[in-house]
Amino acid sequence: MNNQNATTLIIRHQDGPKKGKIERFAVNNQLEIRIGRGDANTIAFDLSEDAISREHCRIKVNPLLPDTYEITDLQSKNGTYVNGKVIMEKTVLMAGDVIRLGKEGPSMEFDLDPKPASHIKKTRVVDAGNPASKETKVHTAGSPTGQQPKPVSEKEIIGKQTMQHMLQESEKKSKKGTLIAVLALLILFSTAGWFIYNKKSETRVIQTITEKSGADSKSMTPAQINKANETKVVFIEIGWKLELTSTGDPLYHVYLPQKSAGGVRYIAAYIRNSAGGIEPLLATKSAAPEGSNLVPIGGYGSGTGFVVDERGFIITNRHVAASWMTSYHFPEDAFPGVLIGDDMKGALKVMEGVVITREMVQGWVPTEAMNYNRQLLEAGVKLIDGSLSYMDVTFANNSLRTPAKIVRISNVHDVAMIKIELPETLSKVEMFDNYNEIEPGSPVVVMGYPGMSPDQYVANRSQDAFNRNPNIVKVPVPTLSTGNIGRLVKGSASSAKVDDYLSSMGDYYQLTINSTGPGNSGGPMFDDQGRVVGIFSAGSERMSYSIPIKYAIELMGRQEVIK
Repeated sequence: MNNQNATTLIIRHQDGPKKGKIERFAVNNQLEIRIGRGDANTIAFDLSEDAISREHCRIKVNPLLPDTYEITDLQSKNGTYVNGKVIMEKTVLMAGDVIRLGKEGPSMEFDLDPKPASHIKKTRVVDAGNPASKETKVHTAGSPTGQQPKPVSEKEIIGKQTMQHMLQESEKKSKKGTLIAVLALLILFSTAGWFIYNKKSETRVIQTITEKSGADSKSMTPAQINKANETKVVFIEIGWKLELTSTGDPLYHVYLPQKSAGGVRYIAAYIRNSAGGIEPLLATKSAAPEGSNLVPIGGYGSGTGFVVDERGFIITNRHVAASWMTSYHFPEDAFPGVLIGDDMKGALKVMEGVVITREMVQGWVPTEAMNYNRQLLEAGVKLIDGSLSYMDVTFANNSLRTPAKIVRISNVHDVAMIKIELPETLSKVEMFDNYNEIEPGSPVVVMGYPGMSPDQYVANRSQDAFNRNPNIVKVPVPTLSTGNIGRLVKGSASSAKVDDYLSSMGDYYQLTINSTGPGNSGGPMFDDQGRVVGIFSAGSERMSYSIPIKYAIELMGRQEVIK
């Protein structure tokens, strides 16, 4: 911004608790005026003013555009109005504009001193022949006051006087004087040409901003995204176990007894598979070593999903719907463990001096246990598989659980599709595959049911004559988390190949959101237009990740990998 002449930004309070007050701010490229309740704001209102949000709006200088000041609503409760119209996005302020905090809240006038030329709405034409005259009144030919000569513009008057002066000088002075006059004339027209060109450039810039604002008019606030999609995001509860497919018998992790000073304690047993890796020693109850203790391979948990089809199809994470197909989380007492081998007679024995730690089995997937013949698994024969004990879906702010079943599981990413059966048609989210266009810095909103959020319960008094006990159930309430895409962790290049190159962890969007946690997995990630562009997959206090929505879209159709 041009600061050759110091500019002062003026706020004149028109009504409300600050009525009549005038606040002035020296303009520079870093100027930012925050308006709201509390002393942390530049223009601070009393905390008792409930109609005004703590962070209501802000005015900033645009350092890239001369004399441009922009106001942004900071997701205030009652909105920010400029000249009587609520603003939904960044809006350019002009001198004389009236800002109102809420529809019925206090108002203030925005002004600048000195007022830049681009902010002057009406310009009066001064008559150069009569300095005392302030304004030239223009009458039409048919007006009662009689016909008046056409008013002469300022540019025309200046040009005429200059030419007369030049002619007089040319009569009195030599050819040298004539040359100087001609040069002066050229400078005059050059200056006028530059002024006109500069005005046209400003017009083009303003037009570009206007067109861009029109393109972004579909942008939604996080509150609007929440309102439009709350009924489409579901809470998922699951319980599962690992079992033999031939008999349905559950599989257990074997813990062997070991004598200690305090008596007998049980230690988790592990074996080395044919590939040289370490995995837990598994057995059914009927085949377990004598005297051993058995811990089930399985678990329970919760996650998030979102409706993608009116018939009840729901997208979530694979590690939510089918936990047996992802890295297993061992209990704390599974470490340290012991390594088991065969003695000369083929009996199991503990390998002395070998201690098994959590890091040694990190990444073990239950259904890929190699001691149950990995080769058969690769050939399509499953000797072991996971089984759901239950999987229930609950809609937001609802207490009724609906059983769900697995429909499809991705074999390339952490995505699964489940289905519920209801007589009504369900509302679905809008999905948008922008994998090749999405950029770091893009604003996103994640919705889900993180376990760290406080639980809410409702007690239902039973009307069942055969069961009069009250029913206390958890009612899921979705949580909204906002942030940006911090980095694109692309797992493959933009090509028609199945695999082109791989990243160290896979295909993800790294997010700046750190307010999520366990339970948010499988939730939708929306762009600023309320479209689902990703699936939240994993998060911690420092980092979180989302899966591109293209993997869910692929799961819903048929994709040929051999062409």
